[in-house]
Amino acid sequence: MPPFTTLSVPDLLLEEVVAHARADVPLECCGLLAGHIRDGTGFVTARFAIENELRSPTDYLTDARGMFFAFRHMRERGLELLAIYHSHPTSAPVPSRRDIEHNTYGESVVHLIVGFAGTIPEVRGWWLTEAGYREAQLGGRG
Repeated sequence: MPPFTTLSVPDLLLEEVVAHARADVPLECCGLLAGHIRDGTGFVTARFAIENELRSPTDYLTDARGMFFAFRHMRERGLELLAIYHSHPTSAPVPSRRDIEHNTYGESVVHLIVGFAGTIPEVRGWWLTEAGYREAQLGGRG
């Protein structure tokens, strides 16, 4: 069971996620979102862009040094990991088979995906399980 039901991402941080995804096209980007959980909502307060070691248009692997830095920063500031984000440079923001197979966090974090299937980037969040996925509620972006 997820530790929160809604992920609240401020507009500025969401714009940074989309800008990161756009800058890395045609490759997938990846990163982390952290913050605090209160009253069933994960409030994002920090974003960590992580290098995609695979440099692939269809898959990602977070760089170990980038992950170490991000988790150290989170620990020092008392933040919790709330979401992992990545992009789909040519498709919709729906989890791929690879996304589900490589999920090591279970339902403890939201997987935020930026999709570039259309002319305007679309962002959606998902809870991934061993068997599949279900959409996460995104709210309070203000």
